[in-house]
Amino acid sequence: MEALLALAETDPSLHLVWRRLGDPPSWRRPAGFETLARIVLEQQVSLRSAESTLHKLQQLLEGPLTPRGIVRLSAQQTRACGVSRQKHRYLNQLAADIVDGRFVLDRLPGMSDQEARDQLTARLGIGRWSAEVYLMSALNRPDILPFGDLGLLKGVEELDGGQYDDFDAIIQRADRWRPYRSMATRLVWALYLDNRGLLNLNDGSNV
Repeated sequence: MEALLALAETDPSLHLVWRRLGDPPSWRRPAGFETLARIVLEQQVSLRSAESTLHKLQQLLEGPLTPRGIVRLSAQQTRACGVSRQKHRYLNQLAADIVDGRFVLDRLPGMSDQEARDQLTARLGIGRWSAEVYLMSALNRPDILPFGDLGLLKGVEELDGGQYDDFDAIIQRADRWRPYRSMATRLVWALYLDNRGLLNLNDGSNV
């Protein structure tokens, strides 16, 4: 509530969104390998497509995605689930890094945003967007702006009734949202989805 009240005071447009739609969904996800793998699957495809692929992988593994389970799968097996060759490489390398101890996911909660972002983006296939979505949804960091997020870009344009040349302009626009950029992002996502008749306020715990 503190974040929403602060945003309502600093950004009248967001205040109107909050008044109209209410508290946005939190879209929280559990911290861990499966959530990070899911974010990789969501890169450059629809959420529905990624969800379908995730479920097929879970069925193949007869349970949640784990690093040891993923490293045992061949590219042919994951391809049958809808995973591209490139994403197979990403998932396989991420899983191998965890199994071999080169990457310890459980250490991320004790790191600063920048330290955790650097650790994540050092992994093959984990770019800034993927890292920041993980920080926001799995680690519940309060001041994250997922870089390059298309829904956020379109949502801000609809919020302001104009167009932005690039995401750097969105970053400048969002500076007034500090230190609650994660909550502001959720409000903008809610606006974007509501404008398309896709908002489900029961999609994850609300604020």
